[in-house]
Amino acid sequence: MKQYHSLGQVFLEDKQYIDAICSCLDIKDKIVLEIGPGSGVMSSFLAQKAKKLYCVELDKRFFKLLKNKFTKNLKVIIINQDICKYSLDVNDENLVVYGNVPYQISSKLINYLVKYRKNIEVVYIMFQKEFVNKLKANPRSKEYNFLSCFIQYYAKIEKLFDIPSKAFNPLPKVDSSFIKMKFYQNIPYRVDNEDFLFNIIRKAFSQRRKKLINSLKGMYNGKLLDKLFEDLNIDVSVRPEEVSLENYCFISKYLKEGEFYKQS
Repeated sequence: MKQYHSLGQVFLEDKQYIDAICSCLDIKDKIVLEIGPGSGVMSSFLAQKAKKLYCVELDKRFFKLLKNKFTKNLKVIIINQDICKYSLDVNDENLVVYGNVPYQISSKLINYLVKYRKNIEVVYIMFQKEFVNKLKANPRSKEYNFLSCFIQYYAKIEKLFDIPSKAFNPLPKVDSSFIKMKFYQNIPYRVDNEDFLFNIIRKAFSQRRKKLINSLKGMYNGKLLDKLFEDLNIDVSVRPEEVSLENYCFISKYLKEGEFYKQS
């Protein structure tokens, strides 16, 4: 399949890992959305189990191959589109999402999945191992960053297993991880203004070597911030990577509800 590698795709070919993935998927009689099916190796398995299968493939050559492969299977719908531009609003079903996607769209895809989380029951997906480490990272680790907080606010991430680079063709430079992502029906630390929360976290991690209080001083009055840290019992010397998502939510609520105003 060397002629199909123009879009940065890598294809899982090791049967051991294909079988391991298949054994993890809870898709029987469910509506499944497959991202980047390629030649349809996994699509054939998904089609056997699923009630309906949507295959979203950007590469026109694979699109034609898939159309021919599933031409007589009425429950398989092949869509030639960029997944990040495909609207799930047309599908009000509770979808199971499966995908093996090019590494370069990983962050963009996370945003896409969060946007349509109300349409999604569960996500099974492969990402670069280092990217997954960031998704799952805990405070005080070098991987912990804005992305960790963003996705953990909305979903529980479970790493099912790692997949070595040698299992793919063409051979990527990095290993992958296969994960399960389940969006919360009731977000544990919900805030009223999520954009406000993520602006706070983004600002904090843009200067992660600084103390958190110093990062926020560019946005809020220093005396008010001193009161915030005292009231929430947070050490004023703490750095952004040492602050839990729960505490970022407390900080966001305090700033918003306390009507702390941005400095001019």
